[in-house]
Amino acid sequence: MFINQLSADRLGDNMVRELITVEGVDRSFGPVDVLKDINMIVNDGDRIGIVGHNGAGKTTLLNTISEQKQDVGDIDFAPGIRLAYLTQIRDIDSNSTIEEELGRKGRQFQELEEEIAAIETQMVDPSFYDGDWEPIIERYSELQQMLASSGGGNVAGIAKGILEELGLDKHPMDMTVSSMSGGEKAKLALARQLVGLAGVDVMFLDEPTNHLDIQTTEWLEAFLKEFQGAQLIVSHDRYFLDQVCTRIIEVDNLRAWPWKGNYSQFIKQKIATEASLADRIKTVEKKIQSTMGALQQMKRANKYDKSISAKHKMIERLQQEQKALRNRVPKKRKPLILNLEATDKASMDVLHIEGGSKRFEGLERPILDNQDLEIRKGDRIGIVGGNGQGKTTLLKMINGDLKLDSGVRDLAPGCQIGYFHQDHATLDFNLNPVEQIEVLRPDFQYGDIRAALGRFQFSSDQVTSKLSQLSGGERARVALLKLLLEENNLLLMDEPTNHLDMDSKDTLEEALIGYEGSLVTVSHDRWFLDQVVNRIWELQDGVITTYYGNYTDYIRAKKGLPPLGEDEISEI
Repeated sequence: MFINQLSADRLGDNMVRELITVEGVDRSFGPVDVLKDINMIVNDGDRIGIVGHNGAGKTTLLNTISEQKQDVGDIDFAPGIRLAYLTQIRDIDSNSTIEEELGRKGRQFQELEEEIAAIETQMVDPSFYDGDWEPIIERYSELQQMLASSGGGNVAGIAKGILEELGLDKHPMDMTVSSMSGGEKAKLALARQLVGLAGVDVMFLDEPTNHLDIQTTEWLEAFLKEFQGAQLIVSHDRYFLDQVCTRIIEVDNLRAWPWKGNYSQFIKQKIATEASLADRIKTVEKKIQSTMGALQQMKRANKYDKSISAKHKMIERLQQEQKALRNRVPKKRKPLILNLEATDKASMDVLHIEGGSKRFEGLERPILDNQDLEIRKGDRIGIVGGNGQGKTTLLKMINGDLKLDSGVRDLAPGCQIGYFHQDHATLDFNLNPVEQIEVLRPDFQYGDIRAALGRFQFSSDQVTSKLSQLSGGERARVALLKLLLEENNLLLMDEPTNHLDMDSKDTLEEALIGYEGSLVTVSHDRWFLDQVVNRIWELQDGVITTYYGNYTDYIRAKKGLPPLGEDEISEI
């Protein structure tokens, strides 16, 4: 996160200000255009979600605006505004203790302290007072007040308070950061980075929910909704965008398209707009054809008068409109094709655990404490709980990878399990995608394998690259294809939407909704849970509490609210 201080008087607090104006901005890297003709205004209080497929240029848009590094066009900041940036790469020193990490000042104070230090250097020079020194001293006092109000003098104390709210105050302050889990490190970094936002006008956030559990994400949502300044947020978390954002910017085909409302409203508007756009293009094409036909008839009749010129101009205008409309059509990318079919071998009773218990040495609370669990045909169960509660461990016990300390696990005859690991552990990283499928299905011809990989968006270069060299999203698609080609009727999926872009998430959700077997999934993706599951298992201190319905139904039940009606929209 960084702070950029611009000197000038601020407008009255009661006025809605234009904080950032972007006009006609282009950005490229070498010969590759990334952004083209970007136009937008950021007003005081805006919470803008920036969405688009992987590689569309979302982070580039954030960096271009915040750093004013456009190739063409203008990016203007209102006088006196302060900017902050929360990056998706957590700035954290794993070798330090929690105490040391909390006390380490982030980049949000760097420019303030550098300007203060520069003025102090001038102040020790006696000749400084020979000139017009009073405005500089006033600026020095202003900076000191700004640093104090931002918490610069008590970073560790404020960060500790945030850490307590995030449930991490149980750890001793001399504990090394390297001993913490990935989720705990993310919370620690978040606590320190959120210090110093008092007086900030615009905050840029790049994937702020990465590695956070649901409880911490919900805390962050509440924090951002109370934050008084404007926000520009890049995120793949659709539920988060629904909760926080008041506007959406879609980066597609080098452009930034504005939409009103949150993510759900954006999707509805986009579907309606694309349908209307297609109809309008057809109408314009018919007008062009009709006008050109009339023009040809006039020429054949030798009617060369002013109407000929008018027809030519009409065709030119219609062709320009046609071009503009086609530029609005979203760039079509090769879709992920996924059709999961369950083998018809399982009985209605799929798996049963009776009196299941599991403990790990050194851990005070149990992972599972004398619990009875049942999975039936057609169940789609989402497992939720805080980081470290044992959600993935529970999946491993259901799969039989980990033995219960006590209790009985009874898997029905004919039940065949397919397992999607969040670290893609079922894949051999020394193989390329073709070789991985050959191991699974030796009966497949090479052409069949290439066709299957093509349906999963793999290019000719990617299919010959080792899995270790592929991105997380590419490996996730190989793991999904592996599930598709296996025979199974019980799917166990651990964070299946990690690394997938929004289009691929939609495709996965559609496939799982149509899956006729049973599903048990661990996921921090609340949108995914809302679309897919019909039951929630909440795991807390070894006890599983069952809630019927999807994630929103679970949250409403926790708050004592009734389930939503068919056409109702959740306000929680």
